[in-house]
Amino acid sequence: MHQGIGWLIIGGGILLAGCTQQAQSANTTIDAPKVALVAPQKDTDFAAARQALTQFLTRQMVQPDGIYTNFLDSQGTGDTATGHEYLSESTGLWLQHLVLTKQPAAFKTFYQRSKTTLWQGQQFTYRYDPARNYRYPVNAGVDDLRIVNAVGRITRQTKQSAWQHTYTKLARTVLANTVPQGRVVDYVDAQTHERAQQTTLCYVDLATLQPLLPTRQYAQALALVQTGRLTGHLPLYATRYDFQKHAYTGTDSINIVESLLTAVHLAEVEKVPAATVNWVKYQVQNNTLYNRWGADGTPQTTDRSAAGYALAAQLGLFTGDRPLAKLALQRALAFQITAAGAPLTGALGDLPSQQVYSFDNLTTLVTLDMYLNGES
Repeated sequence: MHQGIGWLIIGGGILLAGCTQQAQSANTTIDAPKVALVAPQKDTDFAAARQALTQFLTRQMVQPDGIYTNFLDSQGTGDTATGHEYLSESTGLWLQHLVLTKQPAAFKTFYQRSKTTLWQGQQFTYRYDPARNYRYPVNAGVDDLRIVNAVGRITRQTKQSAWQHTYTKLARTVLANTVPQGRVVDYVDAQTHERAQQTTLCYVDLATLQPLLPTRQYAQALALVQTGRLTGHLPLYATRYDFQKHAYTGTDSINIVESLLTAVHLAEVEKVPAATVNWVKYQVQNNTLYNRWGADGTPQTTDRSAAGYALAAQLGLFTGDRPLAKLALQRALAFQITAAGAPLTGALGDLPSQQVYSFDNLTTLVTLDMYLNGES
C-alpha cells in the first residue's frame, strides 16, 4: 500500500481543509451529482431477468416506507439486520432504481414515506425494526450519501425547483453531520452525537461528494481512497482509514464487495486504475470472484455473491468495458431463481433455504437498470 499521503497527511498529522476553505453559502443551491455516461444496451435476456426480479421485489420485499432485509422474517437484536427490518442501504438502492427507470411519482412517494420512517433529524438511521418501531441510533455514511445522490439525480432529471430545494437542504444537512471537514465518517450516534474516528474507504462516494465539497477537500478525499490501494498481488483496497492512528487498517482480509464498491466509486470519477479493472475481469472470466481475499492475492473463501458480480459489472459499465459488464451480469444472474410458481421466482438467492438478501437483489437490479437504460 502506498504511504505518506491520505487526508493531506503531513508528518503523521492531518490537515483539515475546513480551516482554510469557506463553506458554500447557505443561500445558494448545490449542483446535482454528475453522472458517468453509460450508453443503453438492448438485451432480451437481461430485460426478462429484470422484469422477474422487479416483480419479486415489489410483491415480497418492497413496503411503502422501506424494504425488507431478508425474505424470511426473523427477529434479531444483534449488530446485523435480519428478517423484515429495513436498512437505509436498501432505501437508497431502490431510489436509484426509480431514478434510472424514470419513475418520478413513485420516487416522490417512496422517498417521503421512507424519510418519515428513517430520518433522525440530521441523518437516516441505518436500520429500522418495524415490529418494535425502533430506529437504531447510528447511521451509515455511505447509505446517507447514496440517498443524497438519488435525490440529486431526481432533481437533475425533473428540473423541478421543489426537488432542488429538497436536495440542497438534505445534502447540506448530511454534509455537516456525516462529512465534517470533508471527512466521511462511518457513523454518527444520533443520541450521543459521537462520531466514528475512521472512514471505511467504500463509504467515500466520490461522485456524490464532488459537487458538495470545496475543491481542496474533495482532492483530499480522493487521495485518501487512492492511497489505500494495496500493493503486491492484490490490486484492491484497504478496508478503512483510522484518523487516530493515521493508518490504513483491515488489510489482512479483504471483503470483495467493499473493495469493489471502492473501485466503482473511483470509476465513476474516472480514477480507477487499469490494474484493478484487469484483476476483476480475470476473476469474472474464471468465475472466481470470491468473497474474501488475503493481501497476498490468495482467496480466503470459495463462496461468491450476486452483489459482487453486479458491482464488477458496474465497473465494466463505468470504464466502457461492455464484455466485462455483460459477463459479470450473467454471473450475477446465475443466482436467480427461475422455478415457476414459487414465491421466490425472480429472486436472487437460495430456493431450498429461502435465503434471499436485499443487497444482492437491489444491487443487481440497479446494475441491470444501468445496462438496459443507460445513464446520461
